[in-house]
Amino acid sequence: MTVAQIPVTTLAGGHRLELTVHTLRGASEGPRMVMFGGIHGDEPMGSETVRRLLESIDPAQLAGTIVAVPVANPYAHQALTRNTPLDGVNLNRIFPGNRGGTVTEQLAAVLSEILEGADYFIDFHSGGNFATVEYAYIHDAGAEMSRAYGTSVLYHGHPYIGSATGWALEKGVRCMVSELGGGGQRIEDYLRKGVDGTLNVLRTVGMLPGEPVAPPEDQVIVETLTTLAPTVGGTMLSDFGVERLGERLPKGTVLAKIISPHTFEVLEEIVAPYEPSILILGREHLTNVAPGDYGFMVADGAGAKPA
Repeated sequence: MTVAQIPVTTLAGGHRLELTVHTLRGASEGPRMVMFGGIHGDEPMGSETVRRLLESIDPAQLAGTIVAVPVANPYAHQALTRNTPLDGVNLNRIFPGNRGGTVTEQLAAVLSEILEGADYFIDFHSGGNFATVEYAYIHDAGAEMSRAYGTSVLYHGHPYIGSATGWALEKGVRCMVSELGGGGQRIEDYLRKGVDGTLNVLRTVGMLPGEPVAPPEDQVIVETLTTLAPTVGGTMLSDFGVERLGERLPKGTVLAKIISPHTFEVLEEIVAPYEPSILILGREHLTNVAPGDYGFMVADGAGAKPA
């Protein structure tokens, strides 16, 4: 495996911003798979998944080439923030970027160049500093990858304008996005799922030998996701922690109560909106929240279809 430093730009203080790119070439010819971790700096699960994955692959067994950028946004990674601290921009909304633009625009431009010529692309995300999530995006171009990844819920939604995936799809690259883990909970479980799922994707696309593991029997595709956020701040108490992700819940189920830690009154209830609601993002059983924070994310189970 080779490791290269790709220059991006230089800051006023003299620091040279570079991206570290790992290239693992297989013993035989095959597709080119690009992987990004850490587009959002508060999602280090992706970076660690990439590291463990690359260390687990024997190049003698690999057909083709894996090109991986484990930390796609170094300054956001350092600050543990979703957006780049220097310009406040979300890297995953400005692809293909601009070589003459802001720091984040230049990062997107270099990452776009790395994506050029890829056959496959996996973008690793998670729930950030406080939330834990478990699903994957499924696109028509790359559907076999998402199914093989093995999450029980696949979201068939349009990619965000300016996202790395949206731009790659326009270029004819087969893509999937992993949304797995985060929030500091069940870290080893989700890292293992991410590595095992990606190895299964590599077997599915013919880059690793062996028979792929079949997707879970209960795997479904959903078309609608909704984020449920508190409108008030306080202490959020919930019986629906990360151990219940993937469950189907009746409409009207009280997912959490927002309690005033000062007066002890119930300020708000967060309620499941669909019949049924499939839980795909959650928080700790007890946590502080501000107005507009992520509380939960649910999918509309009524429209779910077998994958």
